[in-house]
Amino acid sequence: MLLLTLVAMLGSVQGLLLLILIGARFRCRLNVPFAILLLLFSIRLGTIPFWTPHAVSAMSWVLTLVGPLPLLFGPLVWWYVRNLVAYRDDVPRLAVVHAIPWIVETAALVVIIYSMSPGEYRSLVGDLFSDSSPWWMIARHVIKILHGGTYAVVVARIAFGRESRAQVGERARLIWARIVVLAPLLSMLSFAVATSWPAVTSVPAPGFSPFIVPALVMMVTVYGFAMVVLFAPNVLAVGTVGKSHANGCALEEDEIRKITAEVQRAFAAGAYRNPELTVTSLAEELGVHPRRLSVAVNHAFGRSFPQLVSEARLDYFVEHFETGRLREQTILDLAFEAGFASKSTFNRVFKDRYGSAPSEKTP
Repeated sequence: MLLLTLVAMLGSVQGLLLLILIGARFRCRLNVPFAILLLLFSIRLGTIPFWTPHAVSAMSWVLTLVGPLPLLFGPLVWWYVRNLVAYRDDVPRLAVVHAIPWIVETAALVVIIYSMSPGEYRSLVGDLFSDSSPWWMIARHVIKILHGGTYAVVVARIAFGRESRAQVGERARLIWARIVVLAPLLSMLSFAVATSWPAVTSVPAPGFSPFIVPALVMMVTVYGFAMVVLFAPNVLAVGTVGKSHANGCALEEDEIRKITAEVQRAFAAGAYRNPELTVTSLAEELGVHPRRLSVAVNHAFGRSFPQLVSEARLDYFVEHFETGRLREQTILDLAFEAGFASKSTFNRVFKDRYGSAPSEKTP
């Protein structure tokens, strides 16, 4: 238990130190979900030594409040990776919907456990750390795994999909997004392994706890996050709009106007029709840092750079469709001419605007 406590405390303290660093040096809305994730991750890691029959019996909050926290990891990772890949800093629409599983489980555990007598609660804890764990607790673990797995699939498609390279111009930023996806997933898998043998936790070998494995994984994850931030701070140094240049990234309104004017001129010349166009390639052409270009576009147009490019391409397609170009070429040929890199990307962008597939809107 001493080793488990040491590992958990070291990891949680490092996580809190990294959280302080983000708040002091990399304060911006894009990093908010990562900061929340770090806080919850540190709380979860720091309380691992309390996952024993004696501690859970004495402190029911470990089960009711800390136990459901992993249900927030998936939504927070999705929110943060979405921000990284699309250079966005807005709160997702219906964000509270993603927190519903956590709210429901926390409320249910509070109602169930605090409606029990002390004797009933001690009996429940004894069952949790034995082979006779109640069915609803087993179902709870299964739901957590399915919930986390679903978010893992969605986020992996964002960070590892074909479009991620086109959207994220900075290679370090793309690698960082992928690390953020994989690290919590490894922690979830390690917890699944540790909790699959409840009998082991009731009578552990002297000085040993099965939770040492997830604790080590979480500690390595937190230290890994810290190392990346120390050696590649640009992954967190995302530009913001403001009057101060203290963080080296803030933009004045005049600079925003100049950058967006250059972007408009480039788009008027057809830059968006290049299927390999990225925020980095256009920034190099305009002589602007990619982060500054991204922030200026987001502030001036109210959308991310990839969204702006997709809209320009779709406008080109619609304009030429209305002039009768489809009499001379196919839908897909015109889409490729507009700059779309793939059929799936074109279909998705078209459907987002018109609510149906291109074939249903065109003759």
